[in-house]
Amino acid sequence: MRNLNQSHRTTHTTVGLIPARWHSSRFDGKPLAEIDGVPMIKRVYDQAMLCKNLDTVVILTDDMRIYSYCQGLTMPVEMIVSDKIKTGTDRCAEAIKFLEGRVFVNIQGDEPLINPDAIDSLIENHTGGVSNAYVDINDYYKLHDKNVVKVAIGTPQLLKTYALHYSRLPISNKQQLGLYAFDRDMLEMFPNLPVGENEKSESVEMLRYVENGLKVRMTKVEDEGLSVDTIEDLRRVEEYIKNV
Repeated sequence: MRNLNQSHRTTHTTVGLIPARWHSSRFDGKPLAEIDGVPMIKRVYDQAMLCKNLDTVVILTDDMRIYSYCQGLTMPVEMIVSDKIKTGTDRCAEAIKFLEGRVFVNIQGDEPLINPDAIDSLIENHTGGVSNAYVDINDYYKLHDKNVVKVAIGTPQLLKTYALHYSRLPISNKQQLGLYAFDRDMLEMFPNLPVGENEKSESVEMLRYVENGLKVRMTKVEDEGLSVDTIEDLRRVEEYIKNV
């Protein structure tokens, strides 16, 4: 991977961004929560660093504890603090004011087992605008788990499939992953778009594009889809690691 500070940086750079905030309605301090002895943010960063299609990876946080931890391990990190930031994508949009790059990939900081191949696949299939990864749901509990976002997609046209709606209810057997690719202009646009009623009720940030008549291209990837929203999820990931 290239580092943005090196002399060969380019406007064609593909940048991985990992939002990692301290406070959460369900789990404060989640980025530094240990999973089998390793803090979650390091697991996410290490997985992202295995990608062949990312030129650099930067962690974005609002908390000095996370910032200091990352600095101590020489993981690129930026403090992004603003009262206007409500979502991880808002944090990414704020960060690119200070970063060069053409395509930005939002990799959620609570996906400690994210498959590097899934990130690479999303980038390879990103043809512009906004892209979002999804997987088929094979575990029944996920259908009725409101922490798991489901996505309804349209009929593929010319090999392109777009999101129709996202919900925490069992509207489909397809799980949205917190893995997004944006062209710079689309990410810059995000904070300025009106927040609609669906986004407010579902707390799913990609609905901001959908509700404003913009397309979100869906890309199917291979991934376990094990995000950490609660302490119970943390234990589930630990069990998975031990049994692999």
